[in-house]
Amino acid sequence: APRRSSSCHAPLHPHQNRMARLFLDREPLTEYKDRLFKGTMSDYLEALQTSSTLYVGNVSFFTSEEQIWDLFTRAGPVKAVVMGLDKEKKTPCGFCFVEYHNRGDAEKAVKYLNGTKLDEREVRMDFDWGFQEGRQFGRGKAGGQIRDDYRIDFDV
Repeated sequence: APRRSSSCHAPLHPHQNRMARLFLDREPLTEYKDRLFKGTMSDYLEALQTSSTLYVGNVSFFTSEEQIWDLFTRAGPVKAVVMGLDKEKKTPCGFCFVEYHNRGDAEKAVKYLNGTKLDEREVRMDFDWGFQEGRQFGRGKAGGQIRDDYRIDFDV
């Protein structure tokens, strides 16, 4: 089953059978392509395989940027953290991007930090094709993540 279920990625068309191993042979195959990515599927998979940026999901609405820095610097020096925001309220909405200076440190983060509990939530992560301005905002109808349009158990 695919690991990434965030609003930042739309499923590929069923007839597309091409998948890539993102984290050498240990990483599950991806079945998603970000709908904002401008380029071919091959370009997208190449970007994922060489990226030093991670998408981090299942982040508590109360987790601070400082807590993200503290956790992710355990895998190596972090270049940038971008917290996901509700596009209307500009409040946290449960995801972030973490960019490392190199691919090796990003791989260590996925290997050792994926599933770590942070603010009572198991954060999940995967390689991302690279942060661009505007991607920090949730894509759901109410301004948060799309998955929030369907859930009832919000952080309180």
